Amino acid sequence: TIACARLLGAEQIFVVDHHPYRLRFAEERYGAIPINFDDENDPAEKIIEQTAGHRGVDAVIDAVGFEAKGSLTETVLTNLKLEGSSGKALRQCIAAVRRGGVVSVPGVYAGFIHGFLFGDAFDKGLTFKMGQTHVHAWLGELLPLIEKGLLKPEEIVTHYMPFEEAARGYEIFEKREEECRKVILVPGATSAQAAQKQATGVINPIPGGVV
Repeated sequence: TIACARLLGAEQIFVVDHHPYRLRFAEERYGAIPINFDDENDPAEKIIEQTAGHRGVDAVIDAVGFEAKGSLTETVLTNLKLEGSSGKALRQCIAAVRRGGVVSVPGVYAGFIHGFLFGDAFDKGLTFKMGQTHVHAWLGELLPLIEKGLLKPEEIVTHYMPFEEAARGYEIFEKREEECRKVILVPGATSAQAAQKQATGVINPIPGGVV
């Protein structure tokens, strides 16, 4: 997402997270301005303070969506639309974006959202774009950019693993161990080194996948 924003000409890019290693990567690789929400009571205000005229950013992206809580009961309630999200990330998006700006929501939501600031969104004249990422609709534009080296999705991959170690791969990703960003699973590989050698230069190993 950050790489695409930079490619499209965004002058200022803010990234909000609470994993220092991810924030550090975004800053060093893409020149993004890191904001750790564990250290800031109001990340949106921190963003606004750094924009011209304190007007806010032109567009925001909520890539978080519904907070994963890990409880089986809450998962069931979510699927039944009986449990909702706190909506904190979305409220921060509405606060940080300028009047007439765009709020894009590829993050997955289920059920209802607590404290959705519809009045604030209406007052600011915001445009909302949301939904699942329809990959095939964008392949025609993305693949040439990747082939030309303008976008390098492999840069965010930190782990290459044999497909048989998928459970461990998911665990590493979920717990953010070993400074994990993305994991590629490679069928037929016998070791991490073999998996990396087999997958290097391949955007999406077939019939493999990305965790």
